[in-house]
Amino acid sequence: MRMRLFFATCALVVLASGAPIAVRAASTDVDAQRLSAQLDQLSADPTLGGLALGEQARARDAIADLRESGRRERPHALFIAEQRVALARAAAQAAADQNLLDQLARERDRIMLEASQADAAAARAELDRQRLQYQAAVEQAKMLQQQGAAYSQQAQQAQAEAEQAKKLAEAQGRAAALARKEADLAEAATRALRGGGSEETPSSAGSAHMHLSDGAFSAGGDSLSAARASRLAAFAKNHAGQSIRIVPHAAAGQRVLAGRRAVAVRDALVAGGADASRIHIRPVSGGGKGASVEVEAGG
Repeated sequence: MRMRLFFATCALVVLASGAPIAVRAASTDVDAQRLSAQLDQLSADPTLGGLALGEQARARDAIADLRESGRRERPHALFIAEQRVALARAAAQAAADQNLLDQLARERDRIMLEASQADAAAARAELDRQRLQYQAAVEQAKMLQQQGAAYSQQAQQAQAEAEQAKKLAEAQGRAAALARKEADLAEAATRALRGGGSEETPSSAGSAHMHLSDGAFSAGGDSLSAARASRLAAFAKNHAGQSIRIVPHAAAGQRVLAGRRAVAVRDALVAGGADASRIHIRPVSGGGKGASVEVEAGG
């Protein structure tokens, strides 16, 4: 009788000592299953599943370490596994957001390039119209000569022809310069978005604004005076580390010139020490007189 009581007591002791181990194992399995389910849900996500694969692999390794951890190591292993799963999701979401930003940047580059090409096509059409006018004027002059017009009329017509020829030569010169600038603008627009007087005025805390009117540039061109370049260099120095936005404005028929001037302003800011990666050229907007440029810093 005593022997049976002894063996029964031993059995109860063994069962009581094994119960915490079973509870801990079950708790570990529950935590591991919960984290594995979260990670499986991330992997099955059609948008995020294929991103941050390295972080997902490290999270699975941390879950495996949790399953194999002992009682003393379990709290630390559980913390690491939870952080790894959360980090994998955050990294996948960040990668998805970056992919969307890259897509939007490419679309913006395409729109700016199409706008510059449309402006160049309009300028070429204007050149063709002036050429036709010149040819019509020449034909009219020949008809007057054949009809025996008076010498005074011939002189006036010759003067008109000379003026028309001068306009044609100037138009041809502008067309040649436009073709060169168009290539530069297309290249600068692709790099940027992968892109009177001038006064800097403070805006909200830590931001500033500078307006470069049509008179700040060479007549009909995009060259900045030394004084304007110096002010832009000072602007770049005063706002180092901040994002700088360049917003060109153009009247009708001045969009290409406004885009060229925006590129010239960007180059002057970079020469003054601004970080090119923090300079953003906005699309050309309509309104105003001539071709002006706004420079904004902040953020």
